[in-house]
Amino acid sequence: MHEWILWVLVAASALHVMEEHALGWQGWATSVMGKKLGVSFYWQDFYVTNAALFIVGISTAMVGWQFVAFGLSFAALNIIDATLFHILPSILAKRLNPGCITATVIYLPVGFLCYWAASTDQVLTAGTLWLSILIGAFFMASALVGPKLRNSLGYPDESN
Repeated sequence: MHEWILWVLVAASALHVMEEHALGWQGWATSVMGKKLGVSFYWQDFYVTNAALFIVGISTAMVGWQFVAFGLSFAALNIIDATLFHILPSILAKRLNPGCITATVIYLPVGFLCYWAASTDQVLTAGTLWLSILIGAFFMASALVGPKLRNSLGYPDESN
């Protein structure tokens, strides 16, 4: 069985988070994503979101092929993140954003390798593929909901 690749993706996430932090995620997120969404992003958002990211990643790796759609949802989340939040914005801005290097070099290949592993182990069906994408997209979208709700509900974040 090739479930071990799910753990490689968790380790890849650590490298990705380190790149985002080192290259100034907060400034980029506020100036680019924040303008489009009408929100500000803070370092606290980064820390909480990435803590949740690791909980999701570890949980999906532990579940593995016992519930394949959930096991692969972290791979889907990483592919979505790489494509929609790193590669596409970098192309449009004609400038790499924080996290784009690891998203391109690690997230995409390892994410797709997770799906290849599930296929090789004969646990991947069309249904599990699409359900994993939906779950991954839900996890990805949930990272954007908090800052948006914070602004629309009007509760101040005293730490910012």
